[in-house]
Amino acid sequence: MHCYRASVERMATTEKISVAMGRDELRLAKTAADEEGLSLSAYVTRAVRERLEERRRMEAAREVLATFAPDDFPTPQEQRDLVTLWTRTRPTTTRSTKRARPRKHRPRVA
Repeated sequence: MHCYRASVERMATTEKISVAMGRDELRLAKTAADEEGLSLSAYVTRAVRERLEERRRMEAAREVLATFAPDDFPTPQEQRDLVTLWTRTRPTTTRSTKRARPRKHRPRVA
């Protein structure tokens, strides 16, 4: 049985805020959001999440590098290569601007 209260408790909460942005950046962000089939709010939220995730990965990479013994410490080039590898972003998928077709309900097979 599906519990309505459990569903409500798991829903993400949002808060309306005001953000100042340059006109050019706003225009470009609206265009990009539209091209990706997102609202401006969803586009900005995704950008913030991606930036926070990047910061988290950079901090994790620094923590790992700090565990190296002096004799095992990588060269500056190896450090850059490791940080690049560890902070590589995952490809993002874009939503189509077309509306998805409703799924056809198929009878369950026991």
